[in-house]
Parts: sequence; structure tokens; C-alpha cells
Amino acid sequence: MNKRIVVALLLTVLFSLFAGAACAQEQNDGKYFTIVDENGVTVYITGWSVRVGDQFLTDKNIRYEVTSIEGDIAHAKKIGEVNLSQYLPPSESEPGLFSGLLKTRVAKAQGGKVAVYHTHSDESYVPSDGKESILGAGGIYKVGNAFTTALQSKGLEVIHSQAKHDPHDDMAYERSRRTVVDLLKQQPAAIFDVHRDAVPPQVYKGTVNGQDVSKVQLVVGKYGPTGKQIEDYALQIKAASDKQHPGLVKGIFFAKGGDYNQDLHPRSMLLEVGAHTNDRASAERGVALFADVIPTVLGTSSAAPTAQNGAADVGTAATGPSGATKSIGWIVGLLVVGVAAFMFLSTGSLKEAGAKIKQFTSTEFANFLAPKKRQSDEEKSKDTKKREDQE
Repeated sequence: MNKRIVVALLLTVLFSLFAGAACAQEQNDGKYFTIVDENGVTVYITGWSVRVGDQFLTDKNIRYEVTSIEGDIAHAKKIGEVNLSQYLPPSESEPGLFSGLLKTRVAKAQGGKVAVYHTHSDESYVPSDGKESILGAGGIYKVGNAFTTALQSKGLEVIHSQAKHDPHDDMAYERSRRTVVDLLKQQPAAIFDVHRDAVPPQVYKGTVNGQDVSKVQLVVGKYGPTGKQIEDYALQIKAASDKQHPGLVKGIFFAKGGDYNQDLHPRSMLLEVGAHTNDRASAERGVALFADVIPTVLGTSSAAPTAQNGAADVGTAATGPSGATKSIGWIVGLLVVGVAAFMFLSTGSLKEAGAKIKQFTSTEFANFLAPKKRQSDEEKSKDTKKREDQE
């Protein structure tokens, strides 16, 4: 087989593998994962596609890691209980204590601006909207409106993007990335991508402060360079929520294979507000309570670290590479390994494989990449001969 064809095939296969692994997605086949501990006890349920290595924090702040998967059942080992007190802001974050002083602090120090958008613009709530998906006009926008109104009542300025990112496929996050870049131009202090999950209603159904609500799940992508920073941010949010509205946050899902555009901003969070089986009114009540937590977190968190200390710089990250682009380095590395393996199998020895690779890089690539150089050398030779004849 022609060497160039082999290289092209390897590149195509590797790119397909990485494109599928770059961003873990919610399941769209009506199924969901039940995660059980070492004793077979159900500890978490989610509509996200679970993979080995994914982690999650329960509502009781116990952290687990997925170790194996059998169909729609994922087995997890307990890592340990997480003490969220270390993530709590100072005493001014006590329940109900959102003073005028804190309002001023948020407005001046943090810009007092929050951005809200929806990667999956079709997501809806069956009991209220009639079906689970309405292209370009999902009930999720109304949940976003409730979130916006509640945040505004706390003295925050809110930019609620109405951009559509249909269809609900693997490229939705690539399309919504452009929306995030546009939102970043207005320099928000935080960005929220509001979704709803796809699990039975009891998973999110709860009572908080005497209200029947749909709970909220936080989703953290650990694929991008800001994964650890976003993880700490999520823990801060849950710590504050547990303090103000215990039981409101269902948990945190740490997806090993995604970033969900969270590399673009140090305070970017994906929210799941209820499931398609919950009524939308309960989701609106839940997200309105969740809004109580945001001023507390923004008003007491330290300023976003600069690019020099490893964190994303909002001013420059907006034009940064997408999740697919960030995989190119890995693809190139595996491509080299794949080509070397092919050469070894076709020659039968490391010595001959090395010789063929050397010949390939010195002749094939030289012929492919440097035709202009050869042409230039020939022209120089002709010019020299012409001058010699004239002399």
C-alpha cells in the first residue's frame, strides 16, 4: 500500500477517535446511568455518558470514581468525604446576609455582570412543554429567564443570550463556543451554560425552604487546561449552596473527557436544572434559589489568576483553540507511533524500519515540501552557467 495512503488513513482514524473522546456528552437515547458503590448501593444517577475515570461528588459530599461499566450500570469506588468548609467564603456569606456593602463589592470589584446561555437550545420539560425537545425554542430558555430575573434582583447585571445552537448533537459545544466568545467581549464576572438532565423525576425532585423544586447539578470538564481551577470553583459554589440552601445542589459531575468551553473563562459553569421529566415551574424555583448563591461566591472569591500562573486569561482566551484543536498534539504524537509500528510490521526489524523512516523523511517529505527550493536551485545553476558563457 502507498505510504501516503497509510498515513492518511492513520490520521483519519486517530482524529475520529479523539473527536469522539474530546467531549463527554449527555445521552440522547432515553437511557441514563445508575452508578453503584462497591456494595452495589446506588450512589448517583445521571443522564451523562459515563466513562471509566469520571468522578462525582454526591449531595452528601462523598466523592467517587467510576472503575468499570456494564451496560447502563457503572461501578464506582469511594475516594472519600470532602470537607467543603475550606471552600466557604468569610462570615459575610451566612444565609440571607447579602448586604448593601456586598452588593457594592460585587458591582465594583467583579463588574457585577453575569452571562447566561444555552448550548442545547432545544431542551424542554415534558410535563410543562409537552415534549422533551423543541428546536430553537426549548423550555430551557424560560428557566434561563428565571435565573436571570433572580440574579438581577440581587443587584447583578445579566446578559442572557438567546442564541440557538441546534441541533442537539456532538458539535453543539463547538457552535456555542462562538456565543461564549461574543459574551466575553462584555467581560462578565461569571458565565453559566444552563441545561436540564434526562433522568427519572425523583432524581432531581426535592424540597428546599418549604418549596417543591428541581435540584441543580454542576458539571465540570476536566479535559481542558483550566480543569482544576473550574473544579475548585464548583466546590466553592456547592459549599456556599450547602450553607444557604442545603440539599439544593444534587452533586457535581467531573467529566474526564470534556471541557464544555470552560477553558474560556475561569468562572464558567455548566448547570443541569432538573430533568425532562420534572415540571418547568419547579426548575424555575430551583434555579431562582440557586441564584442566591452567586453573589456570595463572586463577592468573596479572589480575582481570576493571570495567564502567568497557569490560569486562563479572559482577554486572550476568547480566541483560544477549541477542544478538538487541543487534541492535535496528541494526534500527531500517536500518528508518529502508528507510522513507526506500521514500518516495523512491514519490514520485520527495527533496523530496516528506521532506515525506511529515514528515507521517507529525507526523500518523500523533501520532495513534497520543497519543490520551490529545487526549482530555485535549478534556476541558480542556469544563471551561473549563463554568466560563465558570457565571460
